[in-house]
Amino acid sequence: MKGSVSDTIDRKNLQNTLVTVMRASDSGLVKFARVDKSGQFTIPDLDSGKYILMITHPYVGDFFDQVALSSGEAKDLGNINMIPKTKLLAEVIVKSGSPIRIKGDTTIYTADSFKVRPGANVEELLRRLPGISVDKDGKITAMGERVNKVLVEGEEFFGSDPGIVTKNLRADNVKEVQVFDKKSDQAEFTGIDDGVKNKTINLKLKELKGYFGKIELGGGLDHKFNNSAMANAFKAKRKLAAYGIMSNTGQTNLDWQEAQNYGGGMEGMESGVTDDGGVYISYNGNSEDNFQGGRNGIPTNWNGGLHYSNKFNDNKLSLNGAYKFMKVNSPGVTRTFGKVFLPDTSYSTNTVNNNFSSRLRHGLNMTVEANLDSANSLKWTTRANHNETTSRSNYYSESFSSQGDSINNSRRENDNQSEVNSLSSTLLWRHKFKKLARTLSINTDLNWNRNTSNGILTGLNNYYSGGILRHPDTTDQQNLNTTEAQSLATKISYTEPLMKDTYLELNYALTYNNNSNDRITNEQGLTGKYETRIDTLSNSFTFKRLVNTPGINFRVNKKKLSWSIGTSVGFSHFIQNNITQKVENNYNYVNFFPRASLQYKIKPNEGFRFNYNGSTTAPTPEQLQPIRVNTDPLNIYIGNQNLNQSFRHTFGLGYNFYNVLKEKGLWTNINVNYTQNAFVQSSTVDTVGKRTYQTVNADGVYNINFYSDYNFKIKDTRWQIGFGPNINYNQNIDFVTSQKSNTTVKNITKRTGYGARMSISQWVQDKYNFYIGPNFTWNKSTASVNSSANVKYWQLEGWAQGGYTFPGKSKIEINTDMNYQVRQKDPRFPANNSYTTWNASILKRLHKNEYELKFGVYDILNQNRGYNRDFNSFSFTESYYTTLKRMWMLTFTWNFSKNGKPAGFD
Repeated sequence: MKGSVSDTIDRKNLQNTLVTVMRASDSGLVKFARVDKSGQFTIPDLDSGKYILMITHPYVGDFFDQVALSSGEAKDLGNINMIPKTKLLAEVIVKSGSPIRIKGDTTIYTADSFKVRPGANVEELLRRLPGISVDKDGKITAMGERVNKVLVEGEEFFGSDPGIVTKNLRADNVKEVQVFDKKSDQAEFTGIDDGVKNKTINLKLKELKGYFGKIELGGGLDHKFNNSAMANAFKAKRKLAAYGIMSNTGQTNLDWQEAQNYGGGMEGMESGVTDDGGVYISYNGNSEDNFQGGRNGIPTNWNGGLHYSNKFNDNKLSLNGAYKFMKVNSPGVTRTFGKVFLPDTSYSTNTVNNNFSSRLRHGLNMTVEANLDSANSLKWTTRANHNETTSRSNYYSESFSSQGDSINNSRRENDNQSEVNSLSSTLLWRHKFKKLARTLSINTDLNWNRNTSNGILTGLNNYYSGGILRHPDTTDQQNLNTTEAQSLATKISYTEPLMKDTYLELNYALTYNNNSNDRITNEQGLTGKYETRIDTLSNSFTFKRLVNTPGINFRVNKKKLSWSIGTSVGFSHFIQNNITQKVENNYNYVNFFPRASLQYKIKPNEGFRFNYNGSTTAPTPEQLQPIRVNTDPLNIYIGNQNLNQSFRHTFGLGYNFYNVLKEKGLWTNINVNYTQNAFVQSSTVDTVGKRTYQTVNADGVYNINFYSDYNFKIKDTRWQIGFGPNINYNQNIDFVTSQKSNTTVKNITKRTGYGARMSISQWVQDKYNFYIGPNFTWNKSTASVNSSANVKYWQLEGWAQGGYTFPGKSKIEINTDMNYQVRQKDPRFPANNSYTTWNASILKRLHKNEYELKFGVYDILNQNRGYNRDFNSFSFTESYYTTLKRMWMLTFTWNFSKNGKPAGFD
């Protein structure tokens, strides 16, 4: 293909004009060339077919044409006249967008450049984007970091619930997907980093108006149903949306944190270690029990919500609000097989838990932002939640030695009701002075939550010696617990430009926290009522903190290099008050909070970044309160009022690039966390397997994570390939004492995971699509407490999906997806837990694609299982949960629209 280019006014040759040839089928780039000094261009070695010709120059309007080439043809396009932009009046200038752009620390994906099946939701779109992965539970990882928020047009959509957006919003409504580290509102205003960052996705929508949405009705055998509806009404800046879900197939659309915590109390109180070694204590059951993957039973779910946002007075005032309702009933059975390794011995445990939980929640959130004038603005955000949980459980456990002799067994029943209320509110005032970059801002946060629970625990515990019953005991008690937390924090920040591209920030923060925990344990009296208080299990405790934190930061912004460095000094005063024992302890701390960040842009689409942040974590009242908690008689927790606060160092280093013309890119980063005075557990296990534990401080807790993803498109094909390694390494500390030999060991647990991930996809519009994403990991865990606790195993997991559209006007599609989990069997556990969940469906589109009729079969191989393997410190467990297995469902969907985007698909 050849020709010449000149403008229509001066008849001059337009040297260096860009001539681009794209495929007519999908607008994919084929070749490009520059116009030479004589105004000529030549593009050789093109295949036969249909192409789009695009000619662009900064001073003239863009030129588009369709060109067809036959085999062996040399196409001479002759002279092409271009119109200068100064002469264009009403014409529309059309420019093609690149699939991926990197702007500062934000990666921007053009949604239409990544094809998905008609009617696909945002979750499917995200799976197609390089550098982003979505697991089977809907959790999103971007550039190796967990995504905490999904925004729509920069605002929350139904609050902070990402699942509502990704599962219900259609991909064809999205214009761009933006991925970035969201800073605090105050840091975004001042432009100076304060160390607060959350990996965030923002969805920019196409210009929509009118109303649109869908209604889905589905039913199958055994009274299974899955019904949902979502409606949107957009007009100018106003957005009104509502959704509702009624399902007993596991679809809940809870946010991820809620999904992990909706279950009721199973064994009363549970505890564990957080990622920084801290302990969590839950009076409503294990926070890891959830419906996802079949855990904690099969929920019957009713939930819905209403969202409204608008802008008024020439965009000077904006309002964003949402209300959500949720009710989940979930029966289930959990079976767990465990191994416990002590310095001088080891033993096995088996547990069975029949449980039922019912949770009711109301949530309300609202944001109001007002630009008072050209110099002042206010932003007010508030959230309120009310939760009620009722739960019942029938729990049995047994422990036995390696010789098969019984050590203990326990049977207990627990009924629990709890209520949680919370309120948080933030007010931010921002002022811009006349001098550029001179600002003043004041941010105030108010938080309150109250948790009350009332539980009845009955049980029989038997303890053995040499396999012979030596000591039985019974438990029959009422546990009343009230936890309340109040906090008020204000931060003042002032920024001043020192010189060109150099800025200074001075800030001061004042924080007050008041936490209380009242725990009352009553035993049953002769009247049958629980009115006799057990003093050794009851306590009232308060923990107050007052922190003054002045700080200073410097920031330099250059064209390619920007960096900041700063620190704050925290002067803390702690008051622990054991009201029951009338003992008060006062503590004073001085902490430094250093921060540093650097970003260097090698090219507009290439750069690397570094950041460091130091932060402290204070112990919770539950960790401090010096009282025995015996809701699990075999695992008794005792508070430790001598705990010190912990300090975490966080390092991050990343590099990325994207080549638009070659459609290839690399995303990679490494994160390191090291915690001083980390919160860890110290456990003492007696000769009958009863464990008493508490939280203590220790050094040596850290984790390292490396992630990389290289993504490219094979030249002249539709194949998109992605792959990359990932490495996880962490070290935890805990202390184990065996009363059998009176030996205490500092147990160092090291876990390593080496992984390799790959994705292969191809899309041919109106024909077929294909995606597969395997992930192979080699895992190794060692514990110094006992060499028998060491383990090595590999696992292969991944997600695959595909679809085929029949030719002609049949409008019939077949789709299939598969989730596969293959793990190396550990001989210390009873089963080989490898399985594949395979689903398939056939879909018929009706009435101009407005309606859909789908027949689907789920878990075709009948292999789905709820399963979890955990290697934690000196104990191993494999757990099996009630799960939904093979079923079929017939679903009718109505995509409706008026005055907006058509309901059907082109």
